[in-house]
Amino acid sequence: MFYHLVMKRFLPVLLLLTTAACGGAKIEKQRKEIEDLQTKAGAFYTQLREKADEIEALKASKAELENRLAEGEARIAELEGRSAAAEGRVTTLTKSNKSLSDAIGASKDELGEKLNAVVAEKDELAKKLSDAVKEKLALERLKSVIQSAREKAGREVSRLKEEREALVARLSAAQEAFKKTDAEARQAGEARAALLLKTREEMGSAADAVLKEMQAGRASVEQSGEAFTISLNDAALFDDGSVKVTEPGAALLARVGAALKALPAKSLRVEAHSDNAPFKKGLLGGYAGHWELTAARATAVARWLHEHAGLDPARLSAAGFGEFRPAKPNDTPEGRAANRRVVIVVEPFKLQ
Repeated sequence: MFYHLVMKRFLPVLLLLTTAACGGAKIEKQRKEIEDLQTKAGAFYTQLREKADEIEALKASKAELENRLAEGEARIAELEGRSAAAEGRVTTLTKSNKSLSDAIGASKDELGEKLNAVVAEKDELAKKLSDAVKEKLALERLKSVIQSAREKAGREVSRLKEEREALVARLSAAQEAFKKTDAEARQAGEARAALLLKTREEMGSAADAVLKEMQAGRASVEQSGEAFTISLNDAALFDDGSVKVTEPGAALLARVGAALKALPAKSLRVEAHSDNAPFKKGLLGGYAGHWELTAARATAVARWLHEHAGLDPARLSAAGFGEFRPAKPNDTPEGRAANRRVVIVVEPFKLQ
């Protein structure tokens, strides 16, 4: 009794240790997807910093051009002042010429000298005025170039701002995708863990039904993800070469059927296997070989579970694999005995 209680309490724990790695592959895949999203987010941050540096450089260039424009405008104002002064001087000289014309009769020689001096001064002023006009035009061209550069810099700043906003939006989208993927991964992991725990609990009830046979080495229960198998030695169910369930085998199937009937959401596939010993057709009810014999035994177990244990036939299926899927090598009596088995595969039921 004590041994029975120990096995009942700790068997699910042992089975948990053997199956804990089943969901590892999916979690690892989700972890890699999360790392890829983090890498992309880092790239977006890098691009954003580069665009910010470009904007700062354009701002500095814009400030320098504006300083040059201000200096040019000051120079133009200075030249305009000089031009106005020159024009005033020309007006003064014109009046002086008139005065000289009036005095020409008094002193022709003196007037000629003054006239020549005035003409020379007028020519010099005209030359300076022409130079001032040329410099003014050059400054106006420079002002136009600076204005064009300023407009171009403004457009470039606008473009960079738009790119920055786009990068910020992409980064935000990437962060949201990361959060969503992380949440989905957690939910998937939690759901997977809940399903595995439920399967272990269901397997534990099935293991209780065949505990005596497991202790005698004639049965085993194993979990694989959301499915588990109940493997029974064929000698526990059939006489040698027979497809009729024996009385002890019926008692065993009754316990198994009662445990499985409590799992309505599970599909039950009965698989029968054999060893590769030479098949004696005349002694085994006229079957052509191990294939036919195992198919008949699988069908007999499925039918018994339906007719005597009350299991829904829509959940049941049967398959005979003959000697083609051995559990152990057939080179020893123990290996051949292990290969002669009936396996009930219990997995989530999916209506086709």
